[in-house]
Amino acid sequence: MADSTPSRVFSLVQRELQEYKTSLVWTPVVTALLLTLLMTVSVVLANRVSVMGDAILQVIMLEESTGGMNISIQIDEDDPNGSTYSYTIETEETLAEDDWNFSREWTFNPAMQPKAENELDERVDSLNPMLSVLHNILLLVLIIVSINYLLGTLFDDRKDRSILFWRSMPVSEWEEVLAKLGVALVVAPVIFIAVSIIMQLAYIGLAMLLVWRMEMDPVRLVLGNIEFGRLLFGQLSGWVLTALMVAPLYAWILLASAGAKRSAAFLAVAPPVGLILLEEFFLGTEIIRSAIGNHIPHVSDSSAIGFYMNGPNWGAVNYLSLVLGLVFTALALWAAVYLRRYRWEI
Repeated sequence: MADSTPSRVFSLVQRELQEYKTSLVWTPVVTALLLTLLMTVSVVLANRVSVMGDAILQVIMLEESTGGMNISIQIDEDDPNGSTYSYTIETEETLAEDDWNFSREWTFNPAMQPKAENELDERVDSLNPMLSVLHNILLLVLIIVSINYLLGTLFDDRKDRSILFWRSMPVSEWEEVLAKLGVALVVAPVIFIAVSIIMQLAYIGLAMLLVWRMEMDPVRLVLGNIEFGRLLFGQLSGWVLTALMVAPLYAWILLASAGAKRSAAFLAVAPPVGLILLEEFFLGTEIIRSAIGNHIPHVSDSSAIGFYMNGPNWGAVNYLSLVLGLVFTALALWAAVYLRRYRWEI
């Protein structure tokens, strides 16, 4: 083991990545490959869906329609050369509600948004939300993997007695605990976000191929509708805010992992749920529920801790909750170090 503190921490991080390689390294790679495979299959089968894609692209390009439009797709299966597809688009100034007609000639009527007088002809970032959805899928997998990792990381080495080996090494309990938290908040996210960026680039390439097969301009319709700087900044800054908000949750899970005798998951869940129920039963308030909910990844109308479609809204952050959460993080880490130092037996 190296002598300097940075070298020791680096060695500890390497050990975590080697021990949990499947969940921290291979899981994002496999998830991204599966998602990319689905897109690849859609491109290969584009001859069946190209007319639909063409129609949808026409809808995007016809933003000047203030009322709406009718899109009709005709399918001729009696063609000796195989099924043929065609579509027609008719714009209307007004649309009747629920005007859907499902038959062999499929007609649907999507509502069109009014176009502002000074609006650009083409929306610059119209494809950013689609790429953000892909990124958020990997982000969801990252949070699940991180929670599972933290639940087991301090519990398993006590269970299999490998903690005795690390006690013989020149590594302090603080370095071990902080290294594990750093893996969950920094190292694993770097791996997942890097894989996410590569996956999004692959999706962009496949989308350009699909548009090219439709005999359209892929540079204008795909690259022209992606604002790369805003997309990348939003995803990176989104995780920065997420890491700050979920740090108390991750520290609490580490504490449960350090103190559990049988089940770290039960110890992590039971006390908060018990406190919430007792508060609601005796006081009729939801202060604890709200405080805990502020640091659990979720999506709602007013906030989105962990999942951002267009980057984080720093102005809507509850900074008091954030600061109190970081204070709790420090206390929970101190307690985890104490338990690991003096009460590590199972």
